This record gives sequence, structure tokens and C-alpha cells, in this order.
Amino acid sequence: MAFTIRTLKRKADQRGVEAVDTSFETATVFDVVTRERGIELVERRLETPLVKRYSINEVFAPWARWDEGWVAEEDGAIRGFATVQQEAWHQRLVLWFLYISPAWRRRGVGRALLERVEAHGRVVGATHVWLETSNVNVPGVTAYNRLGYGLCGADTLYYGEYMPGETAIYLAKRL
Repeated sequence: MAFTIRTLKRKADQRGVEAVDTSFETATVFDVVTRERGIELVERRLETPLVKRYSINEVFAPWARWDEGWVAEEDGAIRGFATVQQEAWHQRLVLWFLYISPAWRRRGVGRALLERVEAHGRVVGATHVWLETSNVNVPGVTAYNRLGYGLCGADTLYYGEYMPGETAIYLAKRL
């Protein structure tokens, strides 16, 4: 089954985007180990696999400042999407959201969407793509690493009561 990448239309695509399943399962998490001058992600096996689902409603929340997006579409159905915001003052393109329907993961959809993101970044003069995810998103971090994204920071306080026990980690890729 082939898919195409096209520009996300905020109003017209909202229902299709909101139908994307954001859940994932992982048998490991990353413990974020900080030292005086360093950060390390140490993978730890869980006794019971963790299933996590991100709130898809956040994509269209008033505080979500993305201004460009793309969808991966197959037979009129959205199978994944990515949204970004340019931060021109430091030549950064922020990846706000990247979600792929479970049945379409590991089939090139994420790679194709990130290629579109990175091409857009080059056009608007960004020097890098930057993103934030959680230390429990081991499958996502693994995929980002395979595609050239590396650890560039962490914030143990970022999520507060919103996602207790989780740590924000930041990844980036030079363009």
C-alpha cells in the first residue's frame, strides 16, 4: 500500500488527524541520568510493559503554536502527520507533533514526513530541527535516533503534574 505526503489543511483535516491513534507500547523506559556536565539516557526494562496514549486534542489546542503541517495519506485516510513551527531568531524548526497510526509504523511514513519537515526547514533557513518527547517514548526516540536525531537536553521538571514521573528529553538534527 502506497501513501502520499501532502500539506495539512487545519480545518479540513482536523477529523482525520484526530482519528490517528497516538498509543504505543514499550517494555523499557529511559532513566535520565544527569551529572555535573552531562546527560545520559540509560534504558531500563520494566516488569510490565507500559502502554501510553498521547492526547490527540493537543494538536489543535490554542497553545499549540505550529504553523505548518503535512499528512501521510492512503486511500483518503490520514495515516500519520507532522506539524512544525519556525523559530527564526535562532534558526530552529520545532517539530511540534509527529504521530503515525500503529499499523503504519516501520513502513516509511515517519521517515517520509520527517524528510518533508527537514526540506521545509532548509527552505525557511533553519539550521536544525528540534523536538521534545518523554523518556518513556523509547520507540519514538529509537526511531528518531535511526533518522539522525541526537540527544541535546533534558528537563526533569518540565511536565510537573501533567505527566508525573516523566522527564522531557530534547533531540535535534542539523540540516
